[in-house]
Amino acid sequence: MLDSLALLRAMNGIHEEDVVMAGNTYFNERKLTHLKTKRIVTLALAAALILALSVGAWAAYGKVAGPQEAERVALQELEVWKELGLICPEVSFEGPATKIVEVEEEQGGGYWYDRLFPHSYEVRWYGTGKYNCNLSVDTQSGKLNYAVIGALPDETDEPVDTVVSQQPIDPHDLDKGFDSITLYVYDNFDDIVPADLTVDDFCSRLAEYWGFTGYRIGDTVDELWYDTHWEAIDGSTRLLDLPQFTSTNYYLTVFFDGDQEGAPMYLELDNYPGNSTLILGNSHPIG
Repeated sequence: MLDSLALLRAMNGIHEEDVVMAGNTYFNERKLTHLKTKRIVTLALAAALILALSVGAWAAYGKVAGPQEAERVALQELEVWKELGLICPEVSFEGPATKIVEVEEEQGGGYWYDRLFPHSYEVRWYGTGKYNCNLSVDTQSGKLNYAVIGALPDETDEPVDTVVSQQPIDPHDLDKGFDSITLYVYDNFDDIVPADLTVDDFCSRLAEYWGFTGYRIGDTVDELWYDTHWEAIDGSTRLLDLPQFTSTNYYLTVFFDGDQEGAPMYLELDNYPGNSTLILGNSHPIG
């Protein structure tokens, strides 16, 4: 960052001896008038430079200028989602974000349908309470690009399934063998999304939030990752009635009118052991 004197020098070539009057140095009226005019021009040019730099910063970051601003905007946009009825009013995160990651703009590859991902911040809360998340904030628009929101079960929730996992007895010495550990799966998605919300409701409200004019639920064809093919679901299906990831590898492919050509969004309910999760937006495991 240039200091004031260095900026003056750079903008108009004024030397230090021209702006500092030492001892009994004589300035006639004409020279003093010239110097004042020169300084006014210099300050005007300096102001123009500062404005240009500010505009450049705005062009790069738009509504979100840094990590702390990204955290504030993420929480603000979650409140908008609650007002739209996309998520339950109870969804909240305790304390400051546990991690904020800056993600540069990039062009996705084939898995991502060559989608252009804008400059963004990923704001994460993990291990701070019942809810956890990874929220992507677009620095230009201030909107959430995608969200991964998870909810731990309550003590009164009953497991709906079990998964047996092999865990090393000593993570630093695998020769000591493995133990079989039973993990419990819960169906508490209604902690995240309203119980009566349909797929059409959800997608139409997302379209409204992102500023799109409509949407289309497409077939989900995945030959590279899960080798599955799902036909487009009826939009009147209740969101909580969608098949769950752990048993079916199921997710919805949704195209929004006005979004990038041929680049779908995704909607998925993941039922991981001990954590029910909603995934939505342009980030997905096959991408």
